[in-house]
Amino acid sequence: MAYIAKTAFEARITNGRFEDLANIAGRYQEDSADAICSAGMLCVRNGQTDCEGFANVKNENTWYMNAAASTVGAGDVIYACNTHDVNLLIDPIFGGQYAVGTNTLGLPAPAGRECTFTRIDFDGESVYRFGEGNVDGTVGSNTFFTIDDGLLSPAATAPQSGLYFSLRGTGKFIEGTTESFGYLDLCAEKPIA
Repeated sequence: MAYIAKTAFEARITNGRFEDLANIAGRYQEDSADAICSAGMLCVRNGQTDCEGFANVKNENTWYMNAAASTVGAGDVIYACNTHDVNLLIDPIFGGQYAVGTNTLGLPAPAGRECTFTRIDFDGESVYRFGEGNVDGTVGSNTFFTIDDGLLSPAATAPQSGLYFSLRGTGKFIEGTTESFGYLDLCAEKPIA
């Protein structure tokens, strides 16, 4: 997928219980080819990666990740691309590589490299912060969001089935000492039966 501007992801944990953040390593792909993964892209696992240097051996700790489709159901496990902990980030506009960087807000995971993916807990309590670029459409007065091709799709009402988010607040990211692009704090809601 091409780089999407103004994307970001942060887990908003105020009481760090054990297993609040379930992170896995993954490599984003589209049509079985490595691709750039924008921060906050909502994904599903699609099999284990190959164990480099060994024939016919799968890596037990790293997964191929694909964009979550609009057909995600209550039983699906959804992950968000969390580039906050990535050791190497590449600026898609200027080509700069950041091993230990500053001003990394919104940079994507490079194609062909492992990245951290954080499990989204649809428990009606967990809140996640996404960049305004993670929304496909106009938010306006919409306060609910479904998942469509890895992005958030605004809706006026909660869906009757499947996974969704509800709006908890908005604001501007602070990067260094300046305001950056907008964010949405979204609660991952319990799916409606």
